[in-house]
Order: sequence, then C-alpha cells, then structure tokens
Amino acid sequence: MAGQIDKGKITSIDGNVARVVPCNEPGLVSASVVIPWHLRGTSGNLSKGTEVVYALFEDQTGILLGRADGNWGNFVPELSVETLRASSVTASGVSLAAHSHSVTEGATQTGNPT
Repeated sequence: MAGQIDKGKITSIDGNVARVVPCNEPGLVSASVVIPWHLRGTSGNLSKGTEVVYALFEDQTGILLGRADGNWGNFVPELSVETLRASSVTASGVSLAAHSHSVTEGATQTGNPT
C-alpha cells in the first residue's frame, strides 16, 4: 500500500491520535494520525497549531513522524527493559548469577544477585 509523507498542522488531539491538515492545502479534511509513544504528553509537547511531519496511507490511516520544528518537549520518556533473570546474564564470560566482589569492611564478599 502506497503512502505519502507530508507536513501539516495539528488541528486537534484526542488521546493517542491527532487530526492534521496539510500546510499546503488548509481546506482539506483533517487526517487522523497516531501519535507514537515517544511524542505523547510533555515529551512531544504537541498542541493545536504545532507543525508536524506525518505519513498518511491510502486507507487514510497514518502516523505522526515528528515535530517540523525539530523541538523536543520537557523530558525524554522513561524507558524500561523487561526484567531479566540474573542467572541468564553473562557478559565477557562472567556470569552475573555467580559474580561477587570482596569488601573491605563487614562481610567478606557481596551476595549473589537475585
């Protein structure tokens, strides 16, 4: 399915979707495009009138690619990594499950990770 990349202005935001109208054809009906997770809320700092770059597909679905001004919001979104089991992590031949360090005071070495 072919699509196109365009520059437009946000006309409204509803949850994770924005309505965008092309800058060069302001009389067109606004397209509804998905706002990706990293541009939602204060990380993208999007509002009505913000110029954006977006992709629009033949079925009239689309996705916002970024702000046209290149600005960023107030913070980088928090990223998380799925919990890893310590017993399964090995780096440079060192197993995290069996690795420990000696200490100068108190116990003779640190405990194994859990």
